[in-house]
Amino acid sequence: MAEADEVLSMVRGGWVSLCLRATCELGVVDALDQPQDLATLASRCSAAPVTLGRLLRVLVDLGLVSTDGGRYAVTTMGATLRVGDPSGLRHLAMMQTELPNLTAWRHLADAVRRGSAVYQDVNGQTSWEWLAAHPAEEAVFNASMARRAATQAAAVLAGYDFSGVRLVVDVGGGQGAMLAALLAGQPLLRGVVAERPEVAAAATAGLTAAGLGARARGEACDFFAGVPAGGEVYLLSNVLHDWDDPQAVTILRSVHAAMGLAAELLIVENVLDAPGRTSREQRDVHLVDLHMLVMFGARERSQSQYDDLLVAAGFETSTLAPSPNSWNVLLTRPAV
Repeated sequence: MAEADEVLSMVRGGWVSLCLRATCELGVVDALDQPQDLATLASRCSAAPVTLGRLLRVLVDLGLVSTDGGRYAVTTMGATLRVGDPSGLRHLAMMQTELPNLTAWRHLADAVRRGSAVYQDVNGQTSWEWLAAHPAEEAVFNASMARRAATQAAAVLAGYDFSGVRLVVDVGGGQGAMLAALLAGQPLLRGVVAERPEVAAAATAGLTAAGLGARARGEACDFFAGVPAGGEVYLLSNVLHDWDDPQAVTILRSVHAAMGLAAELLIVENVLDAPGRTSREQRDVHLVDLHMLVMFGARERSQSQYDDLLVAAGFETSTLAPSPNSWNVLLTRPAV
């Protein structure tokens, strides 16, 4: 029966995710800025006390909330779901439980059978189109992506020496969170975020607000057609895993066309066969790999699979840099 109990816990996993969403929507952990009794907490969350108590029982079971003498308090683990927490997990919990994403995952078996995405089939539009039509949800998505900036920047800085580099181009860099993290410790470095027009504009605004307006900006582009030239270092962070092999090669060729022979390319991804990952980290990468399939018909890749793409686009095979965390950095340059 122990095995069945373990599987039962897995079966309930979707319910757990949706309990986290409800917790965020109700503002439970934000309202627990100090221990509260149930009536006070229910009032602050605009919830019925009896049913909030039922949700709180689950949160206590999950270790997100504690209870003592009829009063509830948020745990350090639960605090990661607060608005503004550096982990950004609240944004991720909200983004991954959006109905179109859940509907697409319902058809994982179809994606596995045919080896392609199902999101557009079941939702009538691509994920990117849905986000563009829902600005509030797109802001949550962008924030959930930006949450990774500090650890990705740490991996980049551990694997590459920016001494002497004057311009870095972050292709598909979102609203510039990772570029900002890189520039923070490199006072002579300048940067460009190459993105879709509306995202590039948001990147410029965000970088300016961060006090980096004199050194960094967003620049509109379509990375399938071309990216800004003149960079000494180009970054592709969590871009290639969103696209199938032919599309990924097209992106790489666009970057290659913008690069001088002395320029270098850094690819930041979770490389499937990179050493040193814990079993929990490895499971997470494998789940994200399935998410890429369901959403985009894309995938996580091994280093040799990235090398196949790089060589097809005119680059040398890559070097895997040492990393202080679960993110990996592949270094390459145009082939002579």
